[in-house]
Amino acid sequence: MQFKVTGSNRDTGARMVLEFEAESRAAAERKAIQAGMNVNRIHEASEHDAEMERQAKRDAHRGEPVEKSKLPWLITLLLVLAVIAAVVYFVWPKIRDITNGK
Repeated sequence: MQFKVTGSNRDTGARMVLEFEAESRAAAERKAIQAGMNVNRIHEASEHDAEMERQAKRDAHRGEPVEKSKLPWLITLLLVLAVIAAVVYFVWPKIRDITNGK
């Protein structure tokens, strides 16, 4: 069987991923230790490939659909209305004076 062994290099601490052909998980672990690895995980190659496919399909929100928020649009609308209200409040007396003929 093909096994994918994940761990770190005993000397440098760098992450390592090795693939071994072995009779069992224990035999794959022994081969990895002999290669200078501190073993963290052992997967059968077929299990590892299936897990990687599942992770690739999963969205950032655990498979839930992501809806766009309406909050930025609402905030923009409120800001535009506030600016229009402020302009009307400060300019309206001048407009009224012009229309009344003063």
